[in-house]
Amino acid sequence: MMGKIIGIGGVSRAGKTSLAMRISEWFNDDKIKILHQDEFIVPKSDMPLIKGQIDWERPESIDFTSFREEILKEQKNYDYIIAEGLMVYGNPEVYQLFDKKIFIEISKETFLNRKTLDNRWANEPKWYIEHIWESHFIHGRAPKELRDVLCMSGENQFIAGIVKNYILN
Repeated sequence: MMGKIIGIGGVSRAGKTSLAMRISEWFNDDKIKILHQDEFIVPKSDMPLIKGQIDWERPESIDFTSFREEILKEQKNYDYIIAEGLMVYGNPEVYQLFDKKIFIEISKETFLNRKTLDNRWANEPKWYIEHIWESHFIHGRAPKELRDVLCMSGENQFIAGIVKNYILN
């Protein structure tokens, strides 16, 4: 039996990685592999630029071919594969693999509050933080034609029962 593939998308700081980690805890008897889209970026020399700065917020920054190949490879070895990232819904060849699709939404206020606490990338200019927010409406949303997407709020703790039931059914 091939592993079930779960896609988790949402804007930066929405809670995608946190939810992926919780799912792995909830199904701890099963073999689970989390694949972070951030691990599949193109070489820096191929990254798109905006105002002279690397633009991580565009699909061209992701090596979707490698991401897809890794998902398919790991599907043979795990009960669940969780593919999470800002643009997991940015490439049809990737999102068509998903058995279960989750999208996490947060308010702009929550995004800005969480982003100010995020120091992984040093001090990002305010214009770039605004660019991150705006870009997720263009490149990060689940396509309208996708059905059976569990849209959740990332404002508070995730409700385990709802997510578990969705994944198992």
